[in-house]
Amino acid sequence: MDYSVRALKTAAVAVVATLAAWWLLHTLNSLIDEAAEADGARGPLAGVLHYFAANSAALALQPLVTWVGLRLVGVRGNHLAVIISALVWWTTTSGHLLNSVLSPAEAFWWISVQCAAAILPSLLQLRLMPESTQPKTRISKHDAR
Repeated sequence: MDYSVRALKTAAVAVVATLAAWWLLHTLNSLIDEAAEADGARGPLAGVLHYFAANSAALALQPLVTWVGLRLVGVRGNHLAVIISALVWWTTTSGHLLNSVLSPAEAFWWISVQCAAAILPSLLQLRLMPESTQPKTRISKHDAR
């Protein structure tokens, strides 16, 4: 697979995974905010377990969607991309996307950071893999003739 095709496929998957996890995180936290506000009279820790479950689900969703998406679009040898992308999501991107009101430029910036965190390791892993372990390229019927 050509480097540019691999980079484009990885970027598309990274954008989808980041937006899906961001949407899930934002939606669940909004629902929990409303429920905890209504239930706040019963105790100061209302909704803590719900926040923990929602954040855990969103933090787990991004690497899972990245891995499944890369497998579906045919990018093999993607372990490093999934690990580095997940690490950046857990430590940097998710907090900025959730805890602030973003302008479109800021949202684009954080999604670009997440794309770079997936693309660069994906290309690096392809470069570092020994020839015998590189994924086989698929030959279409038209190329076989």
